[in-house]
Amino acid sequence: MIIISLMGVDQYQAQSFVQDIHEQTAQAFECEPEDVLFYAPDSFLIYKGVDQTSYQLSVVVQAPCKYKVVETQAANFLIKVFSQNHVHVRVLFQYFENENEHEYINPDYPRYMTDTNMAHFEHIDDEDEHDTAPYMGDAFKDYDEKVQAHEEEEMKAEKQRQALRSDKK
Repeated sequence: MIIISLMGVDQYQAQSFVQDIHEQTAQAFECEPEDVLFYAPDSFLIYKGVDQTSYQLSVVVQAPCKYKVVETQAANFLIKVFSQNHVHVRVLFQYFENENEHEYINPDYPRYMTDTNMAHFEHIDDEDEHDTAPYMGDAFKDYDEKVQAHEEEEMKAEKQRQALRSDKK
């Protein structure tokens, strides 16, 4: 797993920005998109009491040692994309051996939450949208069944993706 930490970035802007570059980042590291996560904490870089957010960006990449061979390629990519939104960009790589990484993937759930496997609620268009009377019906009618059906569908799709990924190895 590669974790890319972004310090000195607006965490809410980071979410939409990294969505646009996720696939390209995986290509720069020559890995699958599922092997890359971004971390954007509520953080500030401060110089002499002045907030440097969106001016200075520190990128810290935690990655298995096998990615050392693509470090320059990955660093050049990260600097290129992040310098579009920041004046100064620093990239630091921290490597670890595979045996030092431990994780548990719960087989009952999809590997990641995505826009397609999160619960979404439908908006009911009333004739009079300005009606202030509270809805007195069952707002959660069939909700559990719909969520369970959606989760089962997503789990099936995730298991298929994992099986395809295992076949590639």
